[in-house]
Amino acid sequence: MSKPQIATKQTNQQSRKSLIVTADDFGLNSQVNEAVEKLHRAGFLTQASLMVNESGVDEAVRIAKRNPGLTVGLHLSLCAGRASRPSRLTDAAGMMPESPALAGIRYAFDSRLDADLEREIAAQFSRFRELGFAPTYWDGHTHLHLHPKVLRLTLPYAQQFGVVRLVQEDRSGLLPWIFRRLSNSAKRKLGGIRYTDAIFGLEYTGQMTTERILSLLDAIRAPWSELYLHPGAEPGELDVPRILHRLETLQIDLANSCDLAQTPQHAES
Repeated sequence: MSKPQIATKQTNQQSRKSLIVTADDFGLNSQVNEAVEKLHRAGFLTQASLMVNESGVDEAVRIAKRNPGLTVGLHLSLCAGRASRPSRLTDAAGMMPESPALAGIRYAFDSRLDADLEREIAAQFSRFRELGFAPTYWDGHTHLHLHPKVLRLTLPYAQQFGVVRLVQEDRSGLLPWIFRRLSNSAKRKLGGIRYTDAIFGLEYTGQMTTERILSLLDAIRAPWSELYLHPGAEPGELDVPRILHRLETLQIDLANSCDLAQTPQHAES
């Protein structure tokens, strides 16, 4: 069975749809890292979002170096993880708040945190470059990168990163509504930074199965979409050959954020 081709400028012009497949939490630990590499080598995963402060980051860098086709972006982590250094954002051990909701409320209403928050954001962008990665794309752990203050403080450091994740899943519920509002607000501030037309992953966070991925693929209508998942934390092995066959049948090309950044700007929905 032939694999869906990785999108290029030429194939983007000829195909109807392109799909970016992203692994979140790259660098968290060995279990995640090994699952990321396995899914990439199977031909499905096209990029991985790196947590630069976590214990598995050095192993993740080695995996990226031996898999040059894997695009790596920054998974900006401002909750539920380790900070670059202890500060007002963290406890004494340098750990940030576990709850994204609590972190978001603190960042919104406690201006005393602003300087430390900006320093942490800057440090993670700097660390990403120090690890040897070119600026590609960024997103955020628990999507906290869309928090209005976080986004405002981030943009000066992210101008060379051509793509960002907006979370605009078209489904009911409070959480999708919140992220659609945050994403629509972010659009007005991004300038030339690109984003996909559609995204899939919020509904099945940590619960991606083959059947659910197939149902999401069937729902793709936009020219550019992203599907994100959490290798190493999902409930079981994916049937990658079956997924790749469905992609081929639906005429969906696998792509990455670099491909998106290099395509002509199209009218956003």
